[in-house]
Amino acid sequence: MRKILLLTSLLLLPVMVLAQTERPPELAPYIHAAKPYGQGTLTKLWIHAYDAALWTDAKEWSMAVPFALTLHYGSDFSSDSLVSRSISEMHRSETLSKEQIASYTEQLGKIFPDVREGDVITALYLPKKGAIFFYNGKPSGSIKDNAFATRFLSIWLSPETSEPKLRQELLGKS
Repeated sequence: MRKILLLTSLLLLPVMVLAQTERPPELAPYIHAAKPYGQGTLTKLWIHAYDAALWTDAKEWSMAVPFALTLHYGSDFSSDSLVSRSISEMHRSETLSKEQIASYTEQLGKIFPDVREGDVITALYLPKKGAIFFYNGKPSGSIKDNAFATRFLSIWLSPETSEPKLRQELLGKS
């Protein structure tokens, strides 16, 4: 039985990798790259949280050019959990005022639904304009405050991220 499970896992691995290398259709008007700039997986205590892919047309990733971060969830998370974790991560790397926390919590609460295994959230960053969010390919909201959008995406891309290995993978440096 164990051999059958191992064989099945090995056969499905190329399908899982392929799913991460296809550009999300909602990015077509903004990003034309045929493959992700970088990709990685976040696992915590044996729980597969999500697979992440960074998309950009730039030869070198930069906050000065459009890019997108796609999270393909491997576990279920409530909207409240996603918002709380996002606020905590932003606050960890940069002190936020009580007003910012309240505002960011409210805005993210409108953007993030509960996610189930297999769901996809994409954040498209447009320099000086903010970010547009998609849930399973459909628009779910936007952040027009560029500083807020930058703080949010810095959760994954800042040198001060709590997940430096994932950052390195996203930036194609591992």
